Amino acid sequence: MAITYEKNRAIFASVIYEDEVISFRDFLQEKAPEEVKLEFSECEDVHLAVLQIIMAYKKNYPISYEFGKTKKLFQKVLEGFVTSENHCY
Repeated sequence: MAITYEKNRAIFASVIYEDEVISFRDFLQEKAPEEVKLEFSECEDVHLAVLQIIMAYKKNYPISYEFGKTKKLFQKVLEGFVTSENHCY
């Protein structure tokens, strides 16, 4: 698995494919309404389905992110998502 879970933290490594969607969704459902922390410093890419789940969770509950030194496209999407408007800048 490319996502590991520690309490309220999910650590993403390498490339996150769509086969991680269900386990990640279950993790978020189990943690709601608590804040979750998502660590992306060792992550190269994230499947769109996983990004959609993150944005859906963020619409209702707090999420914090940790990113690596190199800015990735998925980081731009997550940082640009405005929960009040449901779109990215």
